[in-house]
Amino acid sequence: MRLIVPAALCGLAACTALPPAPPATAGSPQPPQRIETELNAHNQQIGQLQQQVAELRSQVSELQQRQQQLAQLLDARAASRRSTSHSSAEPAAAPAENLQEQAYQQALQLYRSGLYSQALQQLRFAERSGSGGRTEQNALFLLMQSHEKLRNCESVILTGQRFATRFAANPKAAEALYSVGNCQWGMQQRDIARATWRKLMQTYPNSPAARRAGQRIQDNR
Repeated sequence: MRLIVPAALCGLAACTALPPAPPATAGSPQPPQRIETELNAHNQQIGQLQQQVAELRSQVSELQQRQQQLAQLLDARAASRRSTSHSSAEPAAAPAENLQEQAYQQALQLYRSGLYSQALQQLRFAERSGSGGRTEQNALFLLMQSHEKLRNCESVILTGQRFATRFAANPKAAEALYSVGNCQWGMQQRDIARATWRKLMQTYPNSPAARRAGQRIQDNR
């Protein structure tokens, strides 16, 4: 019995001397923490990708704007070249024609303002025979109208007949002949006035002036 007890005690001592279980490492995450960490990493990557996509879209938009600006610039240059080519192909207006056009425009403003005598002063160039261009035709007709407003019937007759003879194709020629006949009638040249109006009706039968002339003849038989 003395030998058995010490042996049992030795066995117990040996059991108590077994190495303890290793403690859990403090730095290793638990499974829920690991999932959360991975989700955060994925979300961060998604955010970075979204930012890159936004930057790419901005770059694409900027490139499209530059492309549109370049296209507009090319169109403007092409239009400018066409305009330059067209203007260079047309002959420049002579200085005299420019001065006549300016004088006509000034006379037209004076006429519309009721300043008929001043308008006549601006239209003196129309009394001389020129190239017969558009400005000269307009000026000569306005000259006749200014004389008509001032009741210068002799000047109306001379200017109106000249206009109708030189510019017979002008639509205003019919009105010029009517004014001539009207002044002749006022100067008691009734037969001459009727002849002028008949000529007007034969030459320009569809014009308003011809209808007025026919009515005047019918009313004064």
